[in-house]
Amino acid sequence: MDWMKETARQLPHGAFLMVGKNPMTIGWGQFGVLWGKPTFTVYVRKSRYTHALLDRADTFTVSVPAFGTLKDALALCGTRSGRDLDKMQALSAAFYPNRFGAQDGFSGCRYHIECRILCRTELNEHEIEDDALQNRYYPNGDPHTMYVGEILGVSEEPV
Repeated sequence: MDWMKETARQLPHGAFLMVGKNPMTIGWGQFGVLWGKPTFTVYVRKSRYTHALLDRADTFTVSVPAFGTLKDALALCGTRSGRDLDKMQALSAAFYPNRFGAQDGFSGCRYHIECRILCRTELNEHEIEDDALQNRYYPNGDPHTMYVGEILGVSEEPV
């Protein structure tokens, strides 16, 4: 599946997590199979505006830019909060209409992975066995919540 390979290549450089018309840049994600369903898991800190949106949502969409593209948009969506700024308006960006009933995507991306939330669970930073990881990612607390989404479908946008 090309979309999985391309997503795995681009993800460390950023993708858009879309919830409630709010794009947030993510650099972590995980494909898998859970309870016999194809899944994509995203991780969001409790302090993020997107966390509150996800806690009220049933779905999310991950919009994956073509490798090396949309760098300015990814930078803005990773450094500015949707609490204070309508990011889509600031970027003059458009929504990519959902195809499988999840959130609309970020137009101009190569792939849109639409997911229905199956499970939410907070990571406990004190249970991380590697002290270096715990110190690097959670020096002041603020753990991530894992949102496991069933992949409802993936659409490819010609870009």
